[in-house]
Amino acid sequence: MTHTVLLTGASGMLGSRAALALCQRGHRVVGVDIADSKVIHENYTHAPCDLTRPDDVAALFAAHPADRVVHLAALAHVTNETDLSWNRYFMLNVLVSQHVFEQAASAGIPVFFASTVDVYGMQRQTITEATPPAPVGGYARSKYEAEQRLLKLMGDTPAFIARFAPVYTAEDMHDVQKRYYLKYPSVAFTVGGGTDYAFLNLDRVVEVICAWADRAVAPSGLVNFCDDAPFNSADMVAKEKQNGRAKRTLRLPGLVGKVGLGVSRVCPPMLRLNVNKVLNPYRFDTAEMKRFFLGGDGAARYNEKPDLRGVRVLLLEGFARQNMALMPALKALGCHLTTYNSSRLDVGYASRWPDVKLIRHWDREDPDSSFTALMEVLREGRYDIVIPMTDFSATLLCAHIDEVRPLAWPAVNEPEAFWQAADKQRTMQACERAGVPCPRTLYDMRSADDVLAAGLPFPFIIKPRVGYGSIGFHVIRDEAQLREVFPKALERFGGMVVQEYIPQTGTQYKCEVFLDEGGNPKSAVVFDKTRWYPVDGGSTCCSCSVHRPDIAENSIKLLKTIGWRGYGDVDLIEDPRDGVAKVMEINPRITASVKVCFAAGVDFARQIVELGMGYPVTEYPDYQDGVRLRYMHTDVLWFMQSPNRFNTKPGWFDFRHTTDQIFNPRDPLPWFTYTIQGLRKRKTEMAKRKR
Repeated sequence: MTHTVLLTGASGMLGSRAALALCQRGHRVVGVDIADSKVIHENYTHAPCDLTRPDDVAALFAAHPADRVVHLAALAHVTNETDLSWNRYFMLNVLVSQHVFEQAASAGIPVFFASTVDVYGMQRQTITEATPPAPVGGYARSKYEAEQRLLKLMGDTPAFIARFAPVYTAEDMHDVQKRYYLKYPSVAFTVGGGTDYAFLNLDRVVEVICAWADRAVAPSGLVNFCDDAPFNSADMVAKEKQNGRAKRTLRLPGLVGKVGLGVSRVCPPMLRLNVNKVLNPYRFDTAEMKRFFLGGDGAARYNEKPDLRGVRVLLLEGFARQNMALMPALKALGCHLTTYNSSRLDVGYASRWPDVKLIRHWDREDPDSSFTALMEVLREGRYDIVIPMTDFSATLLCAHIDEVRPLAWPAVNEPEAFWQAADKQRTMQACERAGVPCPRTLYDMRSADDVLAAGLPFPFIIKPRVGYGSIGFHVIRDEAQLREVFPKALERFGGMVVQEYIPQTGTQYKCEVFLDEGGNPKSAVVFDKTRWYPVDGGSTCCSCSVHRPDIAENSIKLLKTIGWRGYGDVDLIEDPRDGVAKVMEINPRITASVKVCFAAGVDFARQIVELGMGYPVTEYPDYQDGVRLRYMHTDVLWFMQSPNRFNTKPGWFDFRHTTDQIFNPRDPLPWFTYTIQGLRKRKTEMAKRKR
């Protein structure tokens, strides 16, 4: 079947050959390049375009309708140009790719993207498509970032990522020869009995592109490509000698190679990578490549869970109790874990799980300096994923998402979705659009008189449009209280949400949802808020997993309405007047009670890492009912203050099927340091919540 193929980089060595081959197979090719093309064929049209200009790319797609896109244009890591800065790699390999992908996604056109096996970085095991990437250097990092943007943008439209081994031609053997020549063509070397290297003939690259374009249904997924047989350095040197080159040959014992690898561990990353390429080259599992050539769809959806060992994760705000759920889960996946702490008393510092424990500046009252400190950490280290724990860090990452992305994938949503979730007024408006039950809400109230004029009966509640916990929450019972509290709240918090008061005799719920890049739900865990502190409205101190399909369905519907991706937390309360669970807010970060979901059998840590690394997200269609989570530090305070201390269900003294938010017998020290911190902070935190 023939197609109209829009092919970028058409004037390059690979692009020109691919364009001609596609034309010869009957496809119509629109070759895109800022330079002139030497391709001459009746099926070929050349379209000069500056791909760095989004408007020009949009005009290109409008002027040349196509049903396939092959994106080859890139700044290579081997080039005669002198400017190989990260800024240039980011512009030409990431932003240019994004411009192309956005237009293809908008038009629903399948995309073929030429990437590189360099994204795997330094590996010792056999590489499969499930091997976690660990890119080193501007070229590899920019290609991997382009892959992530492709997956994020395309949704259900087929997107195929071809990770190519180093490419050679009969005329250009540079990538091959530098593995066994000290000085070409006179001085060659071998280590031990010779080393096997994986390369890729340019003719096979063209074959891959044509095979993808020929299919009636465009393959999607990810496949590594290399030659069927490796190059052995000893064999190549012998052939070079026969051809009159390699006049001198150094034969180095295998021990030299092992010593070289050992010494390279203390070298700068790029030097270490190059040493590894020579002394410890990639070994590929070629099963997916063979399946591709047999007509399969590539590795689009793995039946087995991907290997996440070695993925480098940075957890922010080591003081947050969410860390106590994520740290052991990430270590169980084999991730390399770093915690960002502001004190040695933080649970992220006291815990046994992190591989690295940082102490850096972090101040909610000074976001600019906090972000500066975080960026220094991201530049100094190498992280694949950075996960925020609180509203403050999630907001900070979202506000600077384009600055963070080149250094690590931030586990936050795009700004538009994020701010809809963070703003409680916009959340209520989204509920109305989606037909999801929510309390009656007054919008854009500027004064007490505005509220009174709206006619909402007393009592009602006011709370900040953007906030966390129960800070700024007030139950307004009469006009006098409204006139006293509302102006002060506006001055302190800015915009306020005004809502009908739902009697607190109804059960409160949380629903933890995970949506993949296509907006498909991969898990939805509902648990009730059996007890909360402060007792008149606050954060959960006891909860229990339950099955409420209605709550799960409405929570998914709401998050999909705002374009949410990844982990999302929806808070609801059951109205005792009509028995309907109504949405109160969305938390755009991991909730403090997430540990109950892990205990019930849903691994959100795995889902976050899979999404961040571009893998298909594991689905958890079910979870265990009746799993309880207690936050004993505040559950004790609830018991001391609640008039229902002996009437609660489950009973306060019932510890069956229960885990604690902080305490872990395998990791006990954080409980003690967290308690010390809690005692120090209690007065300040309760002052924030003063009614």
